[in-house]
Amino acid sequence: MIAASDLSGPLPAWLPLSVLAFAAQMIAYHGVGLLFEWSDRTGRLRSCKVRDVDRLSYRQLLPRVLANQFFILLPAMVAVQYWGLAFVGAQHLSLWHFLAGMLLMGVGHDIVQYIAHRFILHRPGLIRTLGHSLHHSTGASKGVSACYMSSADFFLEIVLPYLIPLILVGAGADVLFHVVVASLGAIGGLYEHSGYDFALALPRAPSTSIWRRPLAFLAAAVTSKAHGEHHRRSNVSFSDGFGSPGICDAIFATRWDMVGDKGKA
Repeated sequence: MIAASDLSGPLPAWLPLSVLAFAAQMIAYHGVGLLFEWSDRTGRLRSCKVRDVDRLSYRQLLPRVLANQFFILLPAMVAVQYWGLAFVGAQHLSLWHFLAGMLLMGVGHDIVQYIAHRFILHRPGLIRTLGHSLHHSTGASKGVSACYMSSADFFLEIVLPYLIPLILVGAGADVLFHVVVASLGAIGGLYEHSGYDFALALPRAPSTSIWRRPLAFLAAAVTSKAHGEHHRRSNVSFSDGFGSPGICDAIFATRWDMVGDKGKA
């Protein structure tokens, strides 16, 4: 265990890196969440809205979201730094370590989330006991609902898939790495639950066009279809989604386009 005075590295003693990363995540999450809410109210992106089924308002969803973030995620982040497991060490990563760390964070998140999501949270008898059904009571059509879930669900599906890979990657105390990882993770979850699919905004190239394949690849990269299908069907895409490599869903054939509508994973 490290001394409290060593927690912050190059940062001021009163600002642990874990708290800074959390603050960056909150700015990204609630900033982008408000943009999606503004779009919902004004209809500015109506052409890309593919799901609009949630009956709880932004204000009704927000209290539980904030409680999960401030009373579960923040203490967990501070704890792993206090125990010397993450947010400590080298102040700057080499370019290769930085890039490899980003890649491995995505792979690690995919694996941990798949295990927790499919084999624990969707296990018969546990989906209600652990409260995952609360999250599924939303239709993934309001961005802020990404963290609207029970405390146990939030810990298993949000906290562990973030912190376990972070510990294993060994990202040291590189401020940029931690801020980027925390922010991107927040934005990806918001988009998946927003009800928007920006793939619809991409132009459609004729079958003979040289741009057909690049545009199809880009559409597959930016679509929110996978997690929308998970909320609709429940038995597909447990970690496959926007910004995720989808490794486990591909290996176990639970990706949304590999399972029929009435199939069971």
